[in-house]
Amino acid sequence: MNGNDARPLAAATVPEAFQRTVAQYGDKVALRTIDGSVKLTWVELAERVESIAAGLAGVGLGRGDTIAIMLPNTPECHLVDFGAVHLGAVPFAIFNSSPAEQIAHQLANADARFVVTEQTFLPKVLDAIATLDGQVETVILVDGEAEGTVSLAALQGAPAAGFDFEAAWRAVEAEDLVTLIYTSGTTGPPKGAQWTHRTVMAEQRALDAALPMPTDGIISFLPMAHAGGRITAHYMALGYGATITACPNMQEVPIALGSTHPDAFFSVPRLWEKLQVAIEGMIAAQPDEERAALTEVLEVGLERVRAVESGSGVPAEEAAALVERHEAILPRLAPLLGRLGLDNLKAAFVGGAPSAPALSQFFRAVGVPMLEAYGLTEGSLNVFNRVDDYKTGTAGKPLPGVEVRLAEDGELLCRGDLNFAGYRKQPEATADALDADGWLHTGDIATIDEEGFIAIVDRKKEIIINSAGKNMSPANIESAVRGESSLVGQVVAIGDARKYVTALITLDPEAAPVHAKKLGLEGLALEELVASPELLAEIGAVVDRANTRLHGNEQIKKFHVLGSAWLPDSDELTPTAKLKRRVIHVKYADQIEGLYAE
Repeated sequence: MNGNDARPLAAATVPEAFQRTVAQYGDKVALRTIDGSVKLTWVELAERVESIAAGLAGVGLGRGDTIAIMLPNTPECHLVDFGAVHLGAVPFAIFNSSPAEQIAHQLANADARFVVTEQTFLPKVLDAIATLDGQVETVILVDGEAEGTVSLAALQGAPAAGFDFEAAWRAVEAEDLVTLIYTSGTTGPPKGAQWTHRTVMAEQRALDAALPMPTDGIISFLPMAHAGGRITAHYMALGYGATITACPNMQEVPIALGSTHPDAFFSVPRLWEKLQVAIEGMIAAQPDEERAALTEVLEVGLERVRAVESGSGVPAEEAAALVERHEAILPRLAPLLGRLGLDNLKAAFVGGAPSAPALSQFFRAVGVPMLEAYGLTEGSLNVFNRVDDYKTGTAGKPLPGVEVRLAEDGELLCRGDLNFAGYRKQPEATADALDADGWLHTGDIATIDEEGFIAIVDRKKEIIINSAGKNMSPANIESAVRGESSLVGQVVAIGDARKYVTALITLDPEAAPVHAKKLGLEGLALEELVASPELLAEIGAVVDRANTRLHGNEQIKKFHVLGSAWLPDSDELTPTAKLKRRVIHVKYADQIEGLYAE
C-alpha cells in the first residue's frame, strides 16, 4: 500500500474510506430498504451522514465519546453509525432483545451519554437510564417524538454552530476507537471488546486480498451488535460501493434475498440450513423427470466438491472430468437458486457457530460457493476457506497478515492487526486474552494440518470430560448428528463427569413437516411428532449414523427429543444462535437426569 493509493480500502480510517467510496461510487445506490421505499445513492447517503454528524455535534457528541444505538437493522441504524464515526465518536449497538438491566450495564461500562433508539424499545431504555444517576444526557428517537427525547429530525435541524465536518473526520486517527462489541455473555457478564479504525480497515484489506468482495449488494440483517453483522455488511460495503439492503427482521431475509440477489452473503449456519431445506423441498416438488435430473446435478456436484477440495487425493484428470460434467448440468439448478435470490453469489460465508461439513458441501454442489470461516469478537473474522482452496470441515486458512499457532493444550492463538484493542475497563481480562507478545488466546481448541487448514474442535471451557477422564468435544458430537439429517434442529451433547454421552435434540420446524409427510404423520404438531414411534425411530437412525463417525467414548447412548423449537435470542440460544449450555442444563435437568436413570 503506497501513499498514492486512492482506493477506499487503502484508507486509514472508516470515515476516510467512506468519503473515498462516495467520491468513486457516488451514483451507485448505497443504502435501501427491502421494498425500495428508501433508496439513497452514496452521494445522498453522504449528505444525510453529514447532516446527522452536525446534529450530533450540536448535542455535544465529540471525538472519543460513546453513543449507544438500540435499533433493528434499519437505514437509520447505518446512518447514525456513520455519522458518529465522522466525528471520531464511538458508536456501539445493543442487542434489541437485551433487558433493561443489561442495557444499563453496557451504557455504564461504555460511559455512554447518548442513546439512539425507537419507540418500540424506549420504555426499557428509559428504565435502564433511570438507574444510571444522570449519566445519559440525550435520548434520540428515530421514529417520532416522545417526552424527554430529541427526534432525529429535530437533531438534524439543529447543527452545531460553526461545525466543520471535513475537519472533524480528517482528525480521526487509525488508533482511535471505532466501535465496541459486547460479548454474548455465555460465560459471564458481557465484556466490551474495543475495535480501532486500524482493526476494521485491516480486516477489510485482508478480506479483499483473499476473497471476492461484494460490488453489487449485501444484506444487513445480522445485528450490528454482532461482529459478523458489522464486518460483512456495514463495513464491507465500503470497499467497492456495494448496496446495503437494510433488513430489520431475520424473518424477512428470504424476501430480501429474492429482491436483491446479493453477490456476497454471510450468515450463521441456522439460516443456511433453512435455505438447504427450501432447495431440497423445491427439488422434491418437481415432476419425476425433472426431479431426477436435478438430483443428478446434486449428486455429481457432491462428487466434484469432494474430488477438488484440498487434500482429496483424487487424480487431477479425474477431478477435472467431474468439474466439466458438473458445470455442464449445473445451469439446470439456476432457476431454483434464482427464486431464492442465491444465483448471483460470488462468495457465501458461514460462521459464528459450528456447522456440519455436509452443509457447505451441499451448497457448493448446487453452485453456491460457500466458504466456512472462523472469527471471534476479539479477533474479527480472521480464518477463511477460499473459493478455490478449501477443505470441508475446516475453518480454512488465516487471512493475510494473521499469524496463528497452537498453545501446548491445543488452544488457538492469533496475532495481527485484526485483534481487538482490549476490553473496556477490564485490564485483567484483557491481559488474560492478549499476552505480552500480542497473541490473542481465543479460548478455542483447534488443530492445524500440514496444509495450514485450521479445524476448530471446541471451546476450551466446554470440553466434556467423562467419568473415565476422557476429553471430548460436544461441538464435534453435535455437528455429526446435525450433519446427518435436515430434520434435526439443535443438538446438545451431555456427558461431563458421566459414564456415557447423551443428547437433547430438537426438530427443525421447517423440515419437520416434510419428514412427517414421508412418515405418514402429516399435520401433527411438533409436540405430537416427538411422541410418535415412527419419528423417534427416524431420529434414532440419524443418531446411529452419526455414531459411526464418532469415537466410542463420543457416541450417543441415549437421547431425548424435545417437542419445541429453539430460536435465536431465546432461553436456549443467544441472539447469534449459540447454545446457552448452562441455561439448558438447568432448564432441562429432569430430562437429562432421566437419560442417566438406570
